[in-house]
Amino acid sequence: MTIIAAIMIAYVLFIHYYRNGPVAITGENPIVVAVNTGNPPMEFRDPETTQMQGFDIDLAAAIGRVSARPVTWVDSTFEQLIPTLLSGRANMIISGFYDIPARHVLFDFIPYLTTGSQFYTSAEHDDIHTLTDLCGKTVTTIQGTSFAEQAARWSARNCEAHGKPAIKVMWDSDLGQQLSNLREGRSSAALHGQEVVAFIVGLRGGHFRPIAAPINQTNIVAAFRKGDIQNETLFSEALTRIRQSNDFINIAKKWNLSNNIKQ
Repeated sequence: MTIIAAIMIAYVLFIHYYRNGPVAITGENPIVVAVNTGNPPMEFRDPETTQMQGFDIDLAAAIGRVSARPVTWVDSTFEQLIPTLLSGRANMIISGFYDIPARHVLFDFIPYLTTGSQFYTSAEHDDIHTLTDLCGKTVTTIQGTSFAEQAARWSARNCEAHGKPAIKVMWDSDLGQQLSNLREGRSSAALHGQEVVAFIVGLRGGHFRPIAAPINQTNIVAAFRKGDIQNETLFSEALTRIRQSNDFINIAKKWNLSNNIKQ
């Protein structure tokens, strides 16, 4: 074997290791991820097996695989995600978590998908055709998220500012209650992430429908306690390798989120 051939083989092996090998061998200490499994297609439980599945579940598993670390989960309501991370019961949040400016005081973020907030309604509400039809109507949102504030701000600009009655906002404990409130007429529409709206619309064969395009754009992020360089670096380096190996693209395709990939 020539020196040049040996160098080429070593280079190929190095590149393979860099792209697919572990970030660091850190023993069996698990990566603890805070998650809310009521947020399809990002994270949810199979109704038959109760196993967790979704984009974020696959992403965290891939992060653990290239980091040579097991992954464990703390599953809670959405409003408990923040206290779970701040209290140290989890290393990170990977749970359809949005980059909201008010959260920057508490967390460091690493973005990995793009999204937007989108109003949607159900077949029971055939009087809702445009967003301004929501003025004076009740819109439901998930408790603990920023959607209630977003609905109120949109209403102030597009309803009250034009002499129309304000949107009335109500809160749900989870997505199941939100869909029930829509079907049973307690609300006329809901506001959620466009990735969730697309999943709901596809799941129910046209019973639910988006009213218009998303009203804003933001990033879906992994969240870390301020200054937690160790876990931020672990996630960032592993995410880079997952992207380089095309695993990230494949996970996005699996959950119909290819258009949401953060460039």
